Amino acid sequence: MMMLPGSLLVMVFILVPDFVLLQNCPPPCECISTTVYCNMTGITNVPSDLPINTETLYIGNNPIKFVAKTAFVGLDKLAWLDFSGNNFKESSIEKGALNIPSLLVLDLTQNSFITIPQELPPNLIRIYFYYNPITTLKATSFVNHSTIQFLYLDNTQLNKIEDHAFDPLVNAVEIDLAFNKLVDGSFGPMTFVKNLKLINLGFRFNNLKTIPDTSNFPVSLQSLDFVGNKIKIIPAYAFRTLTNLTSMAFWQGEINDIENNAFYGLHKLSYLDMMQDHVSSITNLTFNGLTGLQNVFLDLNNTSKIEPGAFQSTRSIQQLWLGSNKLTSLVPEVLNKTFVPQLSALFIDDNPWICDCHLRWLRQKMDDEPNVIQDPHLIVCSGPTKVSGKAWDSLQPNDFVCADHKINT
Repeated sequence: MMMLPGSLLVMVFILVPDFVLLQNCPPPCECISTTVYCNMTGITNVPSDLPINTETLYIGNNPIKFVAKTAFVGLDKLAWLDFSGNNFKESSIEKGALNIPSLLVLDLTQNSFITIPQELPPNLIRIYFYYNPITTLKATSFVNHSTIQFLYLDNTQLNKIEDHAFDPLVNAVEIDLAFNKLVDGSFGPMTFVKNLKLINLGFRFNNLKTIPDTSNFPVSLQSLDFVGNKIKIIPAYAFRTLTNLTSMAFWQGEINDIENNAFYGLHKLSYLDMMQDHVSSITNLTFNGLTGLQNVFLDLNNTSKIEPGAFQSTRSIQQLWLGSNKLTSLVPEVLNKTFVPQLSALFIDDNPWICDCHLRWLRQKMDDEPNVIQDPHLIVCSGPTKVSGKAWDSLQPNDFVCADHKINT
């Protein structure tokens, strides 16, 4: 009998599992390696003959009305299950059906759950719960789900979080509550006190009007997202206990006042996005304490005044976005090299600049540091008349003159 070369035997051994999987793929599903795609196939039940080495199963957007407790028996390697878009409700999944020790990720997006299912995989790490009509998280919602690390509750109509609701989530790393109906008072000051491993917390596009009391938020937090809320004021020392924050976002909101020392204590904060708010002025204490700040987005605000020394604490700043504001002039002390020695990109286009002698220093900076001021062809003078409508790349520093001031050449 002819013997196969050793290398060929190894190759055959490696290929056989995938070949078997493809051969046993239940129609109309498709199987690629250890992933099975049954989504949008019109099936009304979970196939009973799924390959036993299935690791990822997409079975969403089907008219499945009921999942029996035996649906996944034998799938001991199943780690990811997509059940999105099936219109499931609490009675749709039989008790024990999701008792799958190997399952780590569960997607229940776009179903009809009004509560968090109590029967979830025992070792679940990540759950997607987008677009379910849940209005309240109860104190018992997660009592059996302490393994969850990533919780996504976006677009669920959530308007109330009962005290202790998140207490069981002692391993939570990320909680996303974006695009809901949370208002001031929807959750208490101790809501996240037990989530000592929490890194990312998102309130994007809710209806908050004030910054919640963060004094009992976990110190572990690194990212905090208030994008698109109705908050108007960031109070002084609002985040003083969150000393590990590295990223904060408030863009597309209604903030019109940042009190002095609002961010004091946030020495690790490197990213701050306040684009498209209504901040009219920046004082020399607005960013006090932000010694690690690298990227600041203040474009599309109503900013008309920036005080000298406004960036004196931000010596690590690299990118500064000030475009699309109401700035007409800046004094040199705003961007003093001592204050911003690492500044590598400055965006100041779409402002009504008065290009006179008081702003000549900034046009000179464009020549001295040609890679710092970005898009000079978009920086256009609003006055005086002689230079009105002209872009900075078409002007020289000696074009920036005052009516009663002449430049010696």
